[in-house]
Amino acid sequence: MKILIYLIVITSTATAFTVLPYIQIDYAHYFRLAQCQAKCTQKYGILSSRVLLDGSLEEFLDTQNADCKACESGCHQHRRSHGRGPPHHGKTPTDDGLKFWGESKADTAKVGSTLVSSVQLLCQNPSIDEEFGESSEGLVSISLLRSAGPTRFACNIQSSQHSKSATVGFVVQWKQRTQAMGYYDETQWITASVESDTLLKIKGLIPGVQYRFKVTAVGPSGRLGEAVDSTWTEISSSGAPRTPGSSLIIRNGYDSDRGVTAHLEWLRNPQESCYYNIQLSNATSVISTDIRLDGSSSILLPHLEFDCDYVVTLAATTNDKTQTSGTVTSSFKSLQCKDVHGRGSLQCCEYRKIYSFSENFFFGSSVYTDCRFLYFYQFSRL
Repeated sequence: MKILIYLIVITSTATAFTVLPYIQIDYAHYFRLAQCQAKCTQKYGILSSRVLLDGSLEEFLDTQNADCKACESGCHQHRRSHGRGPPHHGKTPTDDGLKFWGESKADTAKVGSTLVSSVQLLCQNPSIDEEFGESSEGLVSISLLRSAGPTRFACNIQSSQHSKSATVGFVVQWKQRTQAMGYYDETQWITASVESDTLLKIKGLIPGVQYRFKVTAVGPSGRLGEAVDSTWTEISSSGAPRTPGSSLIIRNGYDSDRGVTAHLEWLRNPQESCYYNIQLSNATSVISTDIRLDGSSSILLPHLEFDCDYVVTLAATTNDKTQTSGTVTSSFKSLQCKDVHGRGSLQCCEYRKIYSFSENFFFGSSVYTDCRFLYFYQFSRL
């Protein structure tokens, strides 16, 4: 069996923030900050790409470079622009950040079409934090409608379809609630951070408490559509990873870059783990790999053999891989060659090659057992 997945070890990197129940950050300030940072990203972001678990290639503007960081620093140093003396008109990225802050507005009137389609807590895991003790961390996924925009787009390698989304920052808010005697005690919305990625790591979640998240997309010119809320999700009090609660779904496929493929899916529960071990085996080989979930809905298994029986096994793990849940297993047969290339295609002929050498000639034959063809080749020595 060919190597399974250089597969699923390339995933998006999640940015992180901690839920702090007693710190209320001014929403208008963060809205202006998101707009300022979107301008920095538009000017200094570097086009990069990442491969998601489902095999799709997502291109984005990477802000982890010195110029973009300096520009964002200027957004945070806006108080300098209100100091004494004439305004400073420099040409550095930091000066651009100061300028962009001056151009930003706290007005949240919609200036563009809706970009965010949904927000959800994907998964969660117990975590030991020096500051918060025993708590949990989770991944929040922001799904985009991918409406037209100038500088950021994603493409699906299999379908060669491209879609675009605008340069954008996300103002993230959250609230929590607890239930007692049939009533909920619910907080107000708390503004947490400005993020540029669509996959966010949330720290400091309290077991037994329910959380909800709200995301507002902000572009260089202002708000893009309406804010979108997630549903309420309770943080599990169990320290062990839960066994995936549904059966596995396998969808066979093929593409020219990855050959014979299969997509692995299961019905995900936000109270289940973010980390999994996948084992793929056939009659001759067993391959195992660890993954962390991202916002895609399936996991690509590429470079399989034609017409081969496989067994795939899935188990949840903790983030440090010290605990593993029970397993869920499914069997499937990969596509036959004729299903891809058509019955009788020479690409589907099994063959073996026989070579012989002489001083003046090279003889070779390929015996096609399926198609019953015998070819002889003779080449003159140069």
